[in-house]
Amino acid sequence: MKKTLIALAAVAATGAAFAQSSVTLFGNVDMGVRQTKTDGNSLTELTNNLISSSALGFRGVEDLGGGLKAGFHMEGDLAGDVGTSAGLQFLRRSTVSLMGGFGELRLGRDYVPTFWNHTVFDPFGTNGLGSSISMFGGAYAAASGPAGATAVRSNNTIGYFLPAMGGLYGQFQYGIKEVAAGNSASDTAGVRIGYRAGPLDIAVATGYEGTTVAGSNPKRSNIGASYDMGFVKPMFQYTVADRTGGNDVSNLLVGLTAPVGPGLIRASYVVTDVDNVGDGKQFAIGYTYNLSKRTSINANFARITADAGVTTFTKRTGYEVGVRHSF
Repeated sequence: MKKTLIALAAVAATGAAFAQSSVTLFGNVDMGVRQTKTDGNSLTELTNNLISSSALGFRGVEDLGGGLKAGFHMEGDLAGDVGTSAGLQFLRRSTVSLMGGFGELRLGRDYVPTFWNHTVFDPFGTNGLGSSISMFGGAYAAASGPAGATAVRSNNTIGYFLPAMGGLYGQFQYGIKEVAAGNSASDTAGVRIGYRAGPLDIAVATGYEGTTVAGSNPKRSNIGASYDMGFVKPMFQYTVADRTGGNDVSNLLVGLTAPVGPGLIRASYVVTDVDNVGDGKQFAIGYTYNLSKRTSINANFARITADAGVTTFTKRTGYEVGVRHSF
């Protein structure tokens, strides 16, 4: 009897230890059919990422005691239309963290601070035809002059996230250059500070982007806000990118989301201006119909008109219809 009690106590202690750590497999598959007409040329394709990024990942947290926790997050892209021929690489995010009352210290490949305003304050996030990056990203790449290489993520980063402080939140990040001489794509630095309380969410961010172009030091700054009134959630976003050699880019977005039935309407209007080049405009509207908490049917429509040189085309009209399933 005594041996049985000792064995049961050992099992219970082991279970308690395991209960203090957890690992989760998660993912998202988002695919659909897209039809676009670009400067008179039509294209039909089965594609990914209509309203969210197709991805597979692992994350976990271990309770170290005394209010301290350790965690990791490893996430890679999925190409559901063709499979991921090169094998899964954790290029979306690969980080390890220490968390506690002091906030979170995070190391690895991670999103840069300015990216969050792009995706949080855009009804379409950074996916699909309706996203503002169709304009801003296109203008940033098409206009002459060195562009940054880390508008979304950076390698070799050290990041710090503020602890819960009422509605205040913030992120500070520094990317280690890792080269003895010359420029590096991971030579980055950025900060984001925001306030979220009730229906209001507002944040401002700024940062230098890494580049391999000698003598270049692109900078991006943005501000975004949303106000959830229940029946509608208006959004605003303004971004400027200062580029070495001129041709600076600015991007203004106004948009909204509105719940209708079991789904959500998304709409936005975007105006992009490139110094010494011209401007462009985009209108987008979409609807997400939720079949369950994890599965939805999605449809988007977007139209772009732009001066030559602002994007890689002057006119594009397109629609996409697809299915998303998260797990």
